Amino acid sequence: MLRTKPGGARLGVDSVMEYMEHPISGLVATNGVAYSSVATIGTTAVTVLDQLIDPGIPLSLKELEVGFTQKFTGLNGSVGGSIAYYWQVRSETRVPSAGAVVKYTSSYCNVTGSYLKAIGTLIALEDTFSGYVNVGSVPYAPIRILLTAIGVTAANVEGKVKNSTYIRMVGNAIPGC
Repeated sequence: MLRTKPGGARLGVDSVMEYMEHPISGLVATNGVAYSSVATIGTTAVTVLDQLIDPGIPLSLKELEVGFTQKFTGLNGSVGGSIAYYWQVRSETRVPSAGAVVKYTSSYCNVTGSYLKAIGTLIALEDTFSGYVNVGSVPYAPIRILLTAIGVTAANVEGKVKNSTYIRMVGNAIPGC
């Protein structure tokens, strides 16, 4: 006989799954480097990347590892400026609750602090952030990743995300979703 928890989830079933995705894809490049589409950044907040990372089935996350690489290039003529940017993630999934499957969307969780960088004409800044995200703040997958940037002073900047960016998730499959 199948035993279930309140809400209909099966007892005693831990199907661990590992999933990794490189959200930036495209044609093979001669130097191996490809980027997302370009976002033009001025003095209002701009989303450089907003993408759902879906492993195909809902997961209760045990581990969330990220490697984010972004590139910003100044387009100001002879004027220097500065930009601020940050990465965020949130869960967007379906979970069993009181005998039904409900949509679950968490609040965005900051993966990085807000970084402020000086940028000049045709100067490219490329940074990589990598490590583990606290899964207490992002308990389920699929997850949404978000890179936001804003020009602080004299900003005319283009931003894009490099194809080496990755998200790796390890978690238990959530049955019945």
